[in-house]
Amino acid sequence: MTDLTGTTVLVPRGGAWGERVSARVRARGGTPWVVALLETTPVTGPDVVTAQRRLATGTYDWLVVTSAATVDLVRGWDLQAKVAAVGPATASTLTEAGIVVDLVPDHTYSATGLLQVWPDEPAGSSVLLLRSDLARASLADGLRERGCEVTDVIGYRTTAAPVDDTDAARIRAGHADAALVTSGSMARALAALCPAPDTVVASIGPVTTADARDAGLPVHAEASERTIDHLLDALCDAVGQAAREEQS
Repeated sequence: MTDLTGTTVLVPRGGAWGERVSARVRARGGTPWVVALLETTPVTGPDVVTAQRRLATGTYDWLVVTSAATVDLVRGWDLQAKVAAVGPATASTLTEAGIVVDLVPDHTYSATGLLQVWPDEPAGSSVLLLRSDLARASLADGLRERGCEVTDVIGYRTTAAPVDDTDAARIRAGHADAALVTSGSMARALAALCPAPDTVVASIGPVTTADARDAGLPVHAEASERTIDHLLDALCDAVGQAAREEQS
């Protein structure tokens, strides 16, 4: 199967991200259904205020951005530092915000991939990592192992979004033929809603897949690279396989 014709796809985030993903689902013939499963709340404490001030004064050599939520946080800040993005989706969001991206992995779009392409620089290079309260420590630890001085700041908190009773009931009833998950927290939020057993779940990568299965959410498709296009490619294959099995 090369498209998603006749398939209703649960898009688990709203906003600009949801609009972009919905457009790509439609381009493949599918019907997007946007239900925000997570919400992010910016942190406005002294650590974030200090980080913003130090970015403006050139204290940091690098700012590392790992998600669109971080882009929303720093939008409009004076960024007197080089900017590294964890993958092309984040890089694209930065570019749309008018922020120049200096470093992005070539293939493995994750903390591991960013560490693999991190440039050799003098020991003590100063790096600001603005992240979710749920992010793993692997990126900060890896940068420190490379001799960087890392300021690790929680820039936003991620929690399950309230889903109204009607949408929750439709998820349980199988209104969505398929669902996308792009993080462990998103997978856990979807699992808590008890989607219908025949909902085809597509994960953006192996870490998310492992987190989903730990939460009791079956995963039927996994992107070969951590991008939305590869995620939808994997979903197309899985939906096609499911259709063939029904016909046999």
